[in-house]
Amino acid sequence: MSQPPVLADDPLRAETADPDLPTVTGGPFGIKGLAWAIFEGARNPYYNMIVIYIFAPYFADVIVGGDARGLTLSGLTITLAGIVTALTAPFLGVIADKAGRRKPPIAAFIAMLVMCSALLWWSTPDGPFRIWSTMAILAAAYCCYGYSEVLHNAMLPNAGRPEALPYISGLGLAMGNVLSVGIILFFLIGLLLPGQLDLPFIPEEPILPLDREAHEAQRFAGPFIAVWMAVLIIPFFLYMPDNVSTGKSWKSSAADLFQGEARASEGRQSIGQRIEVFLSYLVGLFREHPNVMRYLVARTIYADAMAALLTLGAVFAGTFFGWSSVEILIFGLMGLIFGAIGGFVGGLLDRTFGPRRALIIEITMLVVLLFAQLSITPNSLWFGLVPAGESIWASPFFDTLADVVYLSFIIPVAIFVVASISSSRYMLVHIAPPKRIGEFFGLYAIAGTVTVWMGPGVVSLLTWLTGNQRIGMSGIGFMFLIGLIILLGVRDDKSVLERASD
Repeated sequence: MSQPPVLADDPLRAETADPDLPTVTGGPFGIKGLAWAIFEGARNPYYNMIVIYIFAPYFADVIVGGDARGLTLSGLTITLAGIVTALTAPFLGVIADKAGRRKPPIAAFIAMLVMCSALLWWSTPDGPFRIWSTMAILAAAYCCYGYSEVLHNAMLPNAGRPEALPYISGLGLAMGNVLSVGIILFFLIGLLLPGQLDLPFIPEEPILPLDREAHEAQRFAGPFIAVWMAVLIIPFFLYMPDNVSTGKSWKSSAADLFQGEARASEGRQSIGQRIEVFLSYLVGLFREHPNVMRYLVARTIYADAMAALLTLGAVFAGTFFGWSSVEILIFGLMGLIFGAIGGFVGGLLDRTFGPRRALIIEITMLVVLLFAQLSITPNSLWFGLVPAGESIWASPFFDTLADVVYLSFIIPVAIFVVASISSSRYMLVHIAPPKRIGEFFGLYAIAGTVTVWMGPGVVSLLTWLTGNQRIGMSGIGFMFLIGLIILLGVRDDKSVLERASD
């Protein structure tokens, strides 16, 4: 049977921590676990506020000018940054494991992310940072976000005792989501809704004197998140230990990776030879565990579709329906809130139907929901069959039937997206050999990192070729379908070879 290549020969596997280190202790609410989780609360709001709900729609609609070009360039920015991250992040992780200390590079990447966020204040149609320079800033920040995620995840084993790690991981995700909801509410109630809605909990004037005509509230998201990260990241650096000491510098660790580790008898191996070993390892996995590897391929494709749906959905709503910043934030807030229900729905479907059938149901529902959404235009429903462009109530937001129906779709979409994420993890646990589950989860994570650019790339390409945003977004649906077709060929039991390796 194939086994993971020898560590010295594998360019994408790293040395483990010093075996002489003391056993890691602590639970999810210990000082280390909290420090690790707070990192997610400091950094994750950047993705929700800048990449998805506030700045990205502003960039596409105001700086680029909206329409198909806005969606195209937004997708292109994520695609190019994703490709760079995919090509470099796995090697960065290996070098970091060999060098041992991860805090210094994390500090450097967070500092760059803070700087890029702050610069977004000057991104205007006539300012120093216009279309291409803003795209460069967003792409650089996207890469730094991905690099910091790789290194932060690698520190999870040092955050607490082994049985507490799932809870620490979940606590980090919860902090990121809850704090993102809090920031969205602050922007809505404190900056965007005053003067537009007369409700008891909304002040008469914005908390800060920002010029709405100049879109300063949207641009303010950049420096706000910069300060948020710079302050909230401090506990991580104070209380989360690196707990690794290899005695190697980053320079020597990089030399080991790209030139091969020196050996007394053979000298160094080239990186080409090391990659060849890794590829042989993958071929062996496909030969001996075809069912699991087929599932990983399916999951990679439909997960890329979900990533595109999340990152470009708000941009599409802004450029196609002409939604305001307030409407997009309400859209995002509903997604975050109802997404929390998705974890429970996924668990219920898993227990009722098993993870494979649950995934088939969830992805099928996402395909149906997406194409139902794309049947809506600002003036009609169901591909023009039902007129829906007239105002149906006296409201400054979501005043047409088309707006209300499209907004309502975020509820089931958010539920089934999160449910499918939950079921995907359980499916791998269900079909992978227990003795190699960590190895397959490593591949699961790598695949999600190196292909995340595909979904936005498909949307950007189709929108550019056709000039039609709905056709561009339909590419996400076809990626869901491809992943679903491959998933239908996955068995929900273990093959003979897989049982033999248990």
